[in-house]
Amino acid sequence: MRNLLCCLPFLLLVACQQKSPQNMEEKDMTATSAKKMADPALMALFEEVNVVKMHLFGTNEAMPNADNYPYTGNPITGEALNFLGEDLQPNDAGGVYACYHTENSNHFILRVPGKYASSDIALAMWDADTKKLVKVMDLAYLMCDEGICHQQDAWLADLDDNRTLELILRKHTRDGDGKISDESFEVLTDDGSGHFTKTDEKLASLAIKGNYVMQ
Repeated sequence: MRNLLCCLPFLLLVACQQKSPQNMEEKDMTATSAKKMADPALMALFEEVNVVKMHLFGTNEAMPNADNYPYTGNPITGEALNFLGEDLQPNDAGGVYACYHTENSNHFILRVPGKYASSDIALAMWDADTKKLVKVMDLAYLMCDEGICHQQDAWLADLDDNRTLELILRKHTRDGDGKISDESFEVLTDDGSGHFTKTDEKLASLAIKGNYVMQ
């Protein structure tokens, strides 16, 4: 019994030493998560979605109807505009609208000003250093001038089921007679930083062109 009592302080010391690094690691992870989290008031404007396959397309309407267009979004106004980077600010063409936050990639989808109206769709991510949403890239647009329309549609999808999203971009130009020119089809993948780079041919082959029909 006496030997057991002598060992008890040593056992408690070892237990504390083993537990301490774990506690420190958990605190560090909590602090990192808090640092990367966007402002709660801004987050509340976005609808949370877990993306399997999402088709993103622009509009030629200045005030689209939510019944037939899924990217009308909630207007970002007032103090919330302070959380938008310079390239996401409203301008003379229109305002900025919060649409979706993708849970599985932590991206933000916004309707932003195009040439004539808030007709374009952009992808953004939260920058913990500047505490702002910054644009990653333009996703979709539809712009028509004098009978010629330029269109780009995008799809977010997990092609290889590895919980990393790919981005499929398809665009073309259509003239007044319906003739299509300047058509392209491209597959990008998340590089781990929230940005997208051109993917390899094997992964790109999983995106069958006929399955991605423009709106």
